[in-house]
Amino acid sequence: MLIEALERDEGRIARTGADAIAAARAAGVPAYYVDRSIGEGIIKLMPDGTIHLIDADREEDVILRTIMPGR
Repeated sequence: MLIEALERDEGRIARTGADAIAAARAAGVPAYYVDRSIGEGIIKLMPDGTIHLIDADREEDVILRTIMPGR
């Protein structure tokens, strides 16, 4: 039942996430989220579009990989 509800709301959930990322960038702060297509870990999207893949198992941000905007 919960899975079916989430599948029905998938589009709204995605839009909410996209809106939150846009609001963070507009405020000049990083947005944190998970995107397995980029890699295992937490994505830290900087306001300038730089993406840092950080280690999810650490308390502090340990950068595993950086992807520059436009790449």
